[in-house]
Amino acid sequence: MDFFPHLPPYSNPKSGLLAKIPSSFIPYAQLMRLDRPAGLYAFYLPYLIGIMYAACIATITPRPQTLLGLALALLPFNIILRGAACTWNDNVDQRFDRRVERCRHRPIARGAVSTMQANIFTLIQLALGYPFTALFPRTCLLHVLVSVVGFFVYALMKRVTYYPQVVLGFPFAWAIFFCVAAMGMDPFHGENVTSTYALFSANVLWTVTYDTIYAHQDVADDERAGVKGMALRFKNNTKILASIVSFGQVALLALCGLCAGFSNTYFIGTVGGVAISMAYYIYDVDLMRPESCAAWFHDQFLIVGASFLAGLMGEYFIRLMV
Repeated sequence: MDFFPHLPPYSNPKSGLLAKIPSSFIPYAQLMRLDRPAGLYAFYLPYLIGIMYAACIATITPRPQTLLGLALALLPFNIILRGAACTWNDNVDQRFDRRVERCRHRPIARGAVSTMQANIFTLIQLALGYPFTALFPRTCLLHVLVSVVGFFVYALMKRVTYYPQVVLGFPFAWAIFFCVAAMGMDPFHGENVTSTYALFSANVLWTVTYDTIYAHQDVADDERAGVKGMALRFKNNTKILASIVSFGQVALLALCGLCAGFSNTYFIGTVGGVAISMAYYIYDVDLMRPESCAAWFHDQFLIVGASFLAGLMGEYFIRLMV
């Protein structure tokens, strides 16, 4: 059933990446969101943050080549992980997507890919991603499995709770634990366990904020379709909620630095940078304009993500030169 008969029908892209590939591949590229890089930032940035944090707390400071090699290996891994998570999400949400204007042309919702084809494609992507785990210590495999299960569970949460963004925050933030393990440390024991948990929790809260604001694009359609979420639950108080959550995020980043014994470089770059950029993001975004929510979803990864990394990178280079 077409729930938006007054809107133009779907047509293949005439420009960009998807216009350059065979038409039969377009639906699968769309399932992977290859034409939408902003979502990849959500997957990849926590790993970059985790790499720099793990390098800062390591007993022996790793060389830049080691960090670069890890970052390069994690990029294709995250492209595949994101593709599998988005394919699964679109499959289980296809009934909702047909009722949401922004999502109505997704491949499964419009019938370009069947439910079975999507399930097979999900499994293929997971199979393609598995060999990348051989590049990391064996203990990292458990962290990968936790992340995959977390993303798959999240896709079901919009039916049962108004807080799916909280659930989504956990598999994203689990990258911190993964990276600590990838550097040969135990993220759950040792002298840095408190700082590690604080950074993990800060990343969870970051996800809660940006995904709630992003979801404001679809509040009216979500309410009619029966989709639950924090944007709907707090639709009249989202900026107040985001301010409180972001305050907690910044406080946790400060706790991370205090417990890890980081220098002022971290507190100025990461703690101060995130505080300022999140404040600007929350103040400037117009929740009544979907295009503003979408634009800020993309831009805040660059601004807030850069702030996350700035202090950690400064801290790393200070330790490298000692």
